[in-house]
Amino acid sequence: MLKIGAWIIFTLLCLPLQAQDTGVLPNLAAPPPVDMISPVPAPDMPLGTLSPLTQEMPKELKINNQGGAISGDMESGTLRLGGPVKVEGDNGMEMFGDTALLDTKEKKVTLEGNVTVYQGNMLQRGERAVYFYERKFLDAKQLRASMDPILLESGKFTVEERDGKQVFIGENAAITTHDVETPNFWIRSKKTTIYPDEKIVFNNLRVYAGDIPVFWLPYLSQPLDADLGYHFTPGTRSNWGPFLLNRYGIMLGGKTNPKTGENEDAWLLSRWNLDLLTKRGVGTGVDLIDKRLEIGGFSAYHINDLAPDTKQSGLPRGMVNENRYQFELKHRLEMEFPDDADWRLDTNLTLLSDQHYLEDFKPSVYQSNPVPDNTIGVYRKDDQSLLSLHTRMRINDFYRADTRLPEIAFDQARSPLLSSPVLHEGSTSFGIIGEQAADLTRNAIFNPLLNLTASDPEAQRLLNQLNGYERQLAQRMLALPLDDPQREAIRTQLLDSNYSRFNTYQELSMPFTLGGALSITPQAGLGHTHYGAVDGPVDNFDRTYLHMGAEASLKFTKDLGDHQNSDWGLDGLMHVIQPYSAWSLISTDDFNPAGPLVDRITPTTRPRPLDPTRYTAIDEIQDWNVLRLGTRNRLLSKRDNQSMEWLYLDTYIDAFFDDPLGDRTISNLYNDFRWQPVPWLGLDLETQFPIASSGSGFSEFNSRLRFLPTENVELSLGYRLLNGHPVLIDSNRVELQAYTRLNESWGVGSKHTFEIADNTLEYEQYTLHRDLGNWVAGLGFTHRDNRFEEEYAVVFSLTLKDFPSGSLPFQLDAE
Repeated sequence: MLKIGAWIIFTLLCLPLQAQDTGVLPNLAAPPPVDMISPVPAPDMPLGTLSPLTQEMPKELKINNQGGAISGDMESGTLRLGGPVKVEGDNGMEMFGDTALLDTKEKKVTLEGNVTVYQGNMLQRGERAVYFYERKFLDAKQLRASMDPILLESGKFTVEERDGKQVFIGENAAITTHDVETPNFWIRSKKTTIYPDEKIVFNNLRVYAGDIPVFWLPYLSQPLDADLGYHFTPGTRSNWGPFLLNRYGIMLGGKTNPKTGENEDAWLLSRWNLDLLTKRGVGTGVDLIDKRLEIGGFSAYHINDLAPDTKQSGLPRGMVNENRYQFELKHRLEMEFPDDADWRLDTNLTLLSDQHYLEDFKPSVYQSNPVPDNTIGVYRKDDQSLLSLHTRMRINDFYRADTRLPEIAFDQARSPLLSSPVLHEGSTSFGIIGEQAADLTRNAIFNPLLNLTASDPEAQRLLNQLNGYERQLAQRMLALPLDDPQREAIRTQLLDSNYSRFNTYQELSMPFTLGGALSITPQAGLGHTHYGAVDGPVDNFDRTYLHMGAEASLKFTKDLGDHQNSDWGLDGLMHVIQPYSAWSLISTDDFNPAGPLVDRITPTTRPRPLDPTRYTAIDEIQDWNVLRLGTRNRLLSKRDNQSMEWLYLDTYIDAFFDDPLGDRTISNLYNDFRWQPVPWLGLDLETQFPIASSGSGFSEFNSRLRFLPTENVELSLGYRLLNGHPVLIDSNRVELQAYTRLNESWGVGSKHTFEIADNTLEYEQYTLHRDLGNWVAGLGFTHRDNRFEEEYAVVFSLTLKDFPSGSLPFQLDAE
């Protein structure tokens, strides 16, 4: 029990316990860091010299004295200087003190009172130091050294060169990161070796809480890397129960040094995970990261789930096997070829045990990427083009996914054609395209729907379990009679859409200027798509589309005067106004909704791109004729002798002569606004609203305000209103985040998301922060209401902010 108690005390007192990402407490704000003693160049003190005694000083020293009393003489071998004194050694060491005693018989100089020693990039401070100038040895028993953020007290301190690197060695040394007169913890060892930016090695280590020894190790190698060492996160969540997440990171690979027995040039970062979840069981995993590569890693995780039927929403879950796992491979290999282009091989694969794994155990990933891609591709990139050959495969059969087996594409950036003023831009691709429905959805919903119509009561129940594209297709199918041949085409799209596709689009443009002010860029393009090997009732077919368009803009500027207001970040003001227009016309074959649709339009509130090279919904391209009119306004000021955008506003609207998505004649009026006059204030605003009855028919208001009313308070307020959208759910949502630094030691934070439409507090988070000098402790509580289930979580974190390497990777000396 004593050993266990000592271990706990050691862990809590001196380790940097860093919270892992659990998806529970995102964006934990931390108080501003405290100041540390930092190595700085030695000052040039305006000191007088010891004339006429300077001629008699030892050749290894240069001593300057600021007019203090001098006693003793060189004949007796001692000389006391009243100071302040500056002593310079012939090895580059510089020492400062209130008084100094020179002893030529012992060949030493003793400094006392406010002693400061500069040695390389090491700073040492204390009340007394003795320097033996002939042996080049500094007795630093009463000095404290600083190598940010480490503070070191040493009985003997030396600097050595090892393999071309500077290494600091302290004997009978003590180390801490608590920069106060009386630190609350020390790590003392018989020998301490500091490898800057790499690691610290302790021999015969003892940990002291104040003056009380609480732990001992014969050997500890402490890497200076936040990814290494032991990290844990305790807490509780509704679907996990009380939990403790543990991670231990070590470096692997490299060559073994025969003297130290340690690996040098290690290249593989390994992080070993052991998670204790009281409701779900014990989870184990490993992350392997190749530090030699930009992207290179493999991770695996497994848990024998004690409660796989636990759900966080009101949707039916069905049977989930207790054997839950994830395997993930992300790898980028840079390849060298004789040409000047950049070649790479990218691999991105994720294998999951079931459709609910990310929701249950990786909530932060689930929110941003609930259906991860599985791709392997080779890419060649130069200044003008991108060539890619990639495969997208379906290895998780429980969510809808498209496949490319394979697809090759060649994209060309806009550039001069044969050194002429005409610019060319284009893209060409060929692929075997497919899309498959989730197996569970196929068996439980789609197969029963195939034999139903809209009038059947069972149809509506099944429809309620679908959303998005699948729901739209199912509704279209149910509206048809059972013997309608179009049902077979929709069935194919719902279940398994497969075809080969060749697509190319080439565009020419030629920008020119009229009158030195009006910029005009006419555009013309031609595209062709061939569909072959189509699986379903639709035969092979071709589509050709012609594009014509033009862009035009004017720019006017006006100097609004030398307005000066430091509170609002103004140093002069200039207004730049740019009216612009963009016209785009597409003419193509009649669109057949029964044809293959994998690269299709997805619901959004933003306007569609008018340039076909930016239009990714290749399978659903239709006739359009759209004119976009707008004006950009900018207010520019100066900061640090450079132009700065103080305010930006883009206002625009689309006029539809031929609307591809309906019968609109005019779009909403869009406004994109950005204002950041000073670092402590910023506002982003996007609005759109209908101005005609034949318009888009919905409105949106999306804003975010960041404001620091004082240096200790930070506020972030977001508001989003969506009303009347034909596909997306209406929303009237407020989000508020706040952090307040109460004093030097305490801070509080909060986050709330409130849906006004149904008076639901969807998310609330409260955090308490305590600055413990070298640590920051955090305690957080969250509550999430998804209207079917409520989720609660509590998480505790303790982070050693000034010594990010001070966690616990230990290696017991085998000898």
